[in-house]
Amino acid sequence: MMVEGRVPLGGQEALERFYAEVERYFHDLKSMVMRLQWDSDDPHRFRALFEYETERDFETDDIRSRVDPATMALRSRLESLLEGLPEVSIWRESSRQFSADLVRAYWGLVDAREWEALRAIIADDIVMEWPAFNERIIGADNVIAANAAAPEHWVAKVNWVVASGDHVASSVEVLLGTGMKYVLGTYWTVRHQRILRATEHWCPYGVSEAPAWRRKFAEPMDVSR
Repeated sequence: MMVEGRVPLGGQEALERFYAEVERYFHDLKSMVMRLQWDSDDPHRFRALFEYETERDFETDDIRSRVDPATMALRSRLESLLEGLPEVSIWRESSRQFSADLVRAYWGLVDAREWEALRAIIADDIVMEWPAFNERIIGADNVIAANAAAPEHWVAKVNWVVASGDHVASSVEVLLGTGMKYVLGTYWTVRHQRILRATEHWCPYGVSEAPAWRRKFAEPMDVSR
């Protein structure tokens, strides 16, 4: 990742102190090397290069930068030291890992009821569809409100997440406080590093009776696992 920008007159020392603090903060968490360079033709223009050992290390930091209050505060401090907003360039081998991590972050934030952080990873015009209930929820405000209005006594467990570019599929089990258990198969679309669309199929365990012609070929599932 590369961050470029320009500091006002006399701002070089403050920026160097800031990036020294940033490097210590991230290095404690991940294997990351940061290099701060000044433009030889314009001594007030800089370039900060962040090199990660693995793409997964970067993806984790990238998502955290939008949902973790401490990291968001660092970003705000950087902007206060510059003339204008910084220019950020990101190189990825692929977007698969990021898209999958974004979906995992969605469930983690919903489970923790962290609504402000959730807003940071979903698009303003997100569309969520629940075919089993014949429902379509449009817009970030409605998606957050619908999740916030849900009863608190439920637990979500992410079974797996697979991604191909901007498209993601996931399997999640939800246990309600009533004891009812659902498995959710969801198809997600990610655009511009935010969740744009999700079609979520809620399937309750053991509600529909198996047809008589098929019973001799099957056995009951163990839903207690």
